[in-house]
Amino acid sequence: MKSKIIYYENELTDDFSGFQRNRIDIDQSYPYMRGKLWSFFAHLFYRMVRIFAFFYMKIRFSVQFENRRALKLHKKDGYFIYANHTHIPADGFLPALICYPKRIKVLVCSENLSLKGTKNLMAMLGAVPIPTKLSGMRNYKAYLHHLIFLQEGIMIYPEAHVWPYYTKIRPFGEAAFTYPVIENTPVYSFTVTYHKKRIRTKMICYVDGPFYPKNNLSQKEASKALRNEVYEAMVRRSKKNTYEKIKYVKKERVGIC
Repeated sequence: MKSKIIYYENELTDDFSGFQRNRIDIDQSYPYMRGKLWSFFAHLFYRMVRIFAFFYMKIRFSVQFENRRALKLHKKDGYFIYANHTHIPADGFLPALICYPKRIKVLVCSENLSLKGTKNLMAMLGAVPIPTKLSGMRNYKAYLHHLIFLQEGIMIYPEAHVWPYYTKIRPFGEAAFTYPVIENTPVYSFTVTYHKKRIRTKMICYVDGPFYPKNNLSQKEASKALRNEVYEAMVRRSKKNTYEKIKYVKKERVGIC
C-alpha cells in the first residue's frame, strides 16, 4: 500500500490536525487553581477517561511502552516530559497512560479550549492553557510551580503542531525548556514511533532520561542544553520507525522572474 502524501511549506507553522479552532484569550482571569469540589470531580473524570484511553490505545494501536521504568527514578518528584506531536486523539490519551499512577498535566494552546462546551472538560483532563496575554503569566507560572510541588508530571509537545504519523522529529526551540530550569526538575523525552502490524498500525513509545538542568550555566544556556539532549534522544528513537503511513514532502518554491 502506497503512503498518502502531504505537502508542507513550513515545519514550524504548518498544522495538519484537521481542526479549525479559534484562539481565545487566556489572561489573569483564567482559573488555574480550582476548589476542592471541582478537583474531586476532575479526579473522577480523569480516572474514567484513563480507563477508556487504555483500551482505546491497546485496541487501536497495540501501544507498547519501552523504558517506562526510567520514570520511576522520580516517582516522588515532579518532572517535565517532552513528546513528538503525531496523532489526535492518541496524543491526548498517551499522557494519562505513561505516568500511571501519577497524574499528568499537558500544556496546550488556547485553541484547544475554544470548542464550545469542552473548556471545563479539557481542564479536568489536565489541559493547562498557555497564556495569550502577559497579564496571565504570573498565575500560569505559579500554577506550574504548584504542580511540581504536588509531584505531578507536565507534558509538553514542543513541536506545537500536529503532523499525523510523522516519522521524523521537527525542529523546535529552547523556550519550552525554561520551565524545568527555573524549577530545577528532571526532564524526560517521549518518542512515538509507528510500525506495521498486519492490518493496523502499531505504536511503540520510548522514554529517555532523566536529563537534568545544568546549574553552572545561565538560564538561557541551560535551557538550550536541555533542548539539545531531548532533541537528540528523540531523533535517535525516531530512527526506529519502520512504517511511513503518511509521507511529508516539502513544496518547492517557484521563483518569480
